[in-house]
Amino acid sequence: MNAGEKILNVSAAVAVRVNVQRLVLSLADHWGLKRNGEERPSFPFIRRRRNPSFQILRYHRVNDEKDPFLYGTPTKMFGVQMETLSRHFNVLPLEELMERVALEDVPPRAVAITFDDGYRDNYVNAFPVLKALGLPASIFLATGGVGAKTPLWHDRVFNALRQTIREKMTIEDTGYSLRTVSEKCAALWALREHLRKYASSLERDSRIQRILSELNVSGEDDDGSEILCWAEIEEMARHRISFGAHTVTHPILTSIPLAEAEEEIRLSKETIEQKLNVPVRLFAYPNGSRRDFNEPIKSALRDAGFLCAVTILWGTNDSGTDPFELRRMGIWDPDPNVALLKLGWHKFAS
Repeated sequence: MNAGEKILNVSAAVAVRVNVQRLVLSLADHWGLKRNGEERPSFPFIRRRRNPSFQILRYHRVNDEKDPFLYGTPTKMFGVQMETLSRHFNVLPLEELMERVALEDVPPRAVAITFDDGYRDNYVNAFPVLKALGLPASIFLATGGVGAKTPLWHDRVFNALRQTIREKMTIEDTGYSLRTVSEKCAALWALREHLRKYASSLERDSRIQRILSELNVSGEDDDGSEILCWAEIEEMARHRISFGAHTVTHPILTSIPLAEAEEEIRLSKETIEQKLNVPVRLFAYPNGSRRDFNEPIKSALRDAGFLCAVTILWGTNDSGTDPFELRRMGIWDPDPNVALLKLGWHKFAS
């Protein structure tokens, strides 16, 4: 095969790939997988969508640390993903997207980009990419960690297990080995379940201090520097990055008294509004699984003036989705072409 034939073959392969991508994305915009009452595919398997759908992407950290305790999207991968979104999707601010939903004006391949917690690497690694491409995004801030000298409570637990040289610990009469990273990760999930039961931040923080002592970790190195500061937040806000509330101290809202939950919601909203002088209408539930919010919490958000709230429930949204139960998903594949096809398939299948 000569050089000319090789070039033709490569060009043909690229053309086929592009056409397949376009077909999948177009199909997902107008059609979806039909399901029966048990959420299983049912004949004739596909249905035409009545309402335009949209996707919300969820990120936490963007860095190259390869931290097994708190996954960060590699910086290069994030850049490639954003370039792919820029070329093939209509990336909109989440607040604008929700307003378009109300007006039945959602464009095809609509997507919003979100980050939880407000880690500083969002500014250092993600923001330059978003700014260069002109892409909007929303960052949900747990305001108690912004400018604080200590990290959020769950990061204190992550850091303790990362730092400890102890080989075992006990959680609710169950022993956990800590000899390997995978064993530490298993203990981490058990600790998260254990700590979410405490109905007050004082109880939780007291238990965390006992955990630090058991693991022989002082916590003195936890200076809170991993969280954004207000100067960085203000700079990003000038370049299409919006900020939503994520409570003050990141409690599990259904595990604390409703009055305390309402206070966490109100104070986080007011703090951001005062700092940025803009209304805050977006909210993200801490943790965000089905058991981490309920109707009283949703009602509190409506009363506080929020437009919507995002979860970690997997799926695609449309005008029929409860705006206070918005689904999100990730695009974790390192190959941008595969990631693109996965987004199309997830939209079709959900």
